[in-house]
Amino acid sequence: MKILNNADLVTRFYQLIEDNNYAALKEICHEDFRFYSQLDTPLDIDGFLAQEKGNMDGFPGFTFRIHEMFVQNDKVACYLIFEGVNSATMHGVAPTNNSVRFSLMAMLTIKDGKVIEKRVHLNDADIQKQLDR
Repeated sequence: MKILNNADLVTRFYQLIEDNNYAALKEICHEDFRFYSQLDTPLDIDGFLAQEKGNMDGFPGFTFRIHEMFVQNDKVACYLIFEGVNSATMHGVAPTNNSVRFSLMAMLTIKDGKVIEKRVHLNDADIQKQLDR
């Protein structure tokens, strides 16, 4: 596998999520990967992939685009925008068919050419409000 620079690796990370290619996503994550969403209670790679797939399954055809990226050494910060329609079941909950658009900030850490940590901050209340309309 070709070694990617940190910016290209993170771009690929989010493209694989958009492509629903979780097997390839796992390959570019470090064996010690940890995911922190808002709180300091991390998920390992399998927990992260299950959560991500469960979220994304509810939005067939969604987009998850990086709008800004800043790279410093082993850290990559991203400003992303997610857009999709909740037209399928998500974590066992029936679809609302509502459009959802939200931004989030992510900080990813790279080690040995792989993503070892992802931390995100987003507004869950805003997302829920859009789903409940």
